[in-house]
Parts: sequence; structure tokens; C-alpha cells
Amino acid sequence: MLWIVIIFIISAGVVFISGVKLSRYGEAIAVNTKLGGLWVGSVILAGATSLPEMVTSISSGVLNLPDIALGNVFGSNIFNVIIIAVMDIVERKSAIFTKISPGHILAATYGMLLAAIAAIFILLKLKAAVFGVGIDAMLLAIIYFIGLRTISRYEQKPREEKLVYLADGIVAEARETKADITLVKAIRGLALNALLIIGGGIFLSYSAGEIADITGVGATFIGSILVSLVTSLPELVSCIAAVKIGAIDMAVGNVLGSNIFNIFTIFISDLAYRGGPILSIGSSLHAVTALFGLVLSGVVILGLSYRSKKQYAGVGIDSIIIIAIYLIAVYILFQR
Repeated sequence: MLWIVIIFIISAGVVFISGVKLSRYGEAIAVNTKLGGLWVGSVILAGATSLPEMVTSISSGVLNLPDIALGNVFGSNIFNVIIIAVMDIVERKSAIFTKISPGHILAATYGMLLAAIAAIFILLKLKAAVFGVGIDAMLLAIIYFIGLRTISRYEQKPREEKLVYLADGIVAEARETKADITLVKAIRGLALNALLIIGGGIFLSYSAGEIADITGVGATFIGSILVSLVTSLPELVSCIAAVKIGAIDMAVGNVLGSNIFNIFTIFISDLAYRGGPILSIGSSLHAVTALFGLVLSGVVILGLSYRSKKQYAGVGIDSIIIIAIYLIAVYILFQR
């Protein structure tokens, strides 16, 4: 047992450190390429910081650990929403939802749509597949790319057509940031740390599966809570750093974009898993995790729409609700 725990800790450390560096290089690429803030956060940074989730889920599929793979995806999604609440705790000056552009409702809605469809397929247990890949996972991939296209077209709209107005009537201005890393160096750093994450993700999946077997806690809980916590740490660190420099919108785009990307990871995991359509094999309990993700994303959309300024101990009421729902989800998953 001890050596399995040591492997888990070391591999988790590799994934965390490389993931943090990956997010930094991803942000440098975003700034150097001069792309829009919503696109940068929802696509480039989300893809970079979600690489640990993708690699870990793929490794779990190859190692015949479907519940670790799916638990990692849905667990990361509910933990990612908690990051917004953590950002609120770090900010403290005013409720964070009053500082976020309502334009993020688009990404949050797509994340809810994908999670809801995935939950339905988990419960239906469809066996239909093409070359061993479930048609349900294929549909999720198609909707994911439609979502990327929609977000891209939204970013290209004239400013007056976007939801960019804050609650007090002040227009949300885009931050002008200057990259301290060249584009070539950022691409090289991204590639190197991606390779490290691939190696760390493989050992993380293996050791998580062994811990689940030895402790009897269950692969669903291990994947949904323990593994997802490790693979989501890069998002947490990068978002806290973003709050400190005032780049809150980009950080929120990173979180919500990661939730969309994570659902796409199910398709990649299905390609790697050879035991049949992965959504039909995994535990039905993953649907519960996915539904909690829907509830949390719903709170985010309500927060972005209503934009309450109410705070308790310097934390917005929306963030307090998010934390409470997450703790309830963890308790239920553990009890089940």
C-alpha cells in the first residue's frame, strides 16, 4: 500500500507542477497571438489546463479503469466551479459575480448541455458503437466542436452585440496584457510539460486504481474526488494568479471552458478504452456527479444574470451556495 501511495503522490506532483507551467505557457501563447479574451479563456487556456484531465482519463481507459476516467471528468467539472468561489474568497473586495462579463453564460450553458446529455447516456447504457467507440461519445464530440464554433463566432461579434455590461452600467473593458515569454519559447514549454503530464497521468491513473481496490472506497469516488482534485489544481493556481492581476474574466473563461473540454475528453477516453462504449460501462453514480455539475453551473448562470452584491464575511452569496452544494456532492458520493 505504501509504495502505491508514494507513486500517487509523485505522479500527482508531476501533474500539478507541469500543469501550472502549462497554464503559464498557454496564457503566453494566448497573449502573443492577440486572440479575444473569451476565446482565449474558453479554448486555449481551457485546453492547456485541462490536459492533465485528458491524459489521466485516456490513461485510465487504456488501463481498463472506466470509472476512474469518467469520475475524473465529472469530478473535475464540479471542482472547477468551486474555483470561482475560491476566486471570490481571494478577491473579497466585492462579490465576484458583479465583476464577470455575462458573456460567459454562453460557455456555462454549453457545459450544462454537454453534461446533461452525458448523464442521460450514462443512465441509458447504450451499446451502439462504431469501431468500438460509442455513438453517444461521438455525439458529445460533435456538440463540443459546435460549441467551439459558436463561442468563436460570438467573440467576433461587434462589441455592442455582446453581453459585456456590468451590473452598475459600466462596460467591461478588455485587459491589455504583455507576454513576458516569446511565442516560440511558450510553444516549446507547452510541448515539454505536456509530455511530463502524459507520463504523470499514466502513473496517476494506475496508482488511483490500485488505491481504490486496496481501500475498497470505490473507483467512482476516487476518480470523482481524489484524482479530479489533483488534475484540477492547475486551473486553481492559474485562476488565483489571474485574480491577483485583475484578469478575472479570462480566469472564469478558463474554468467554464475547461468544463466543456472535459466532456470532450469522454470521446478521447472511449477511443482508448477497448471494453465497449465507455458511458455504458461506467457506474450510474457518475450521472449523479454530472447532475451536481448542472446544479453548480446553474448557480453560476444565476449569479451572472442577477449579479447580487450581497456578501457574508467578504464572500458573495452565490459563492457560498456553490461551496455548500459541492460539499453535499462529496458527502453523497462518499456515502454511495
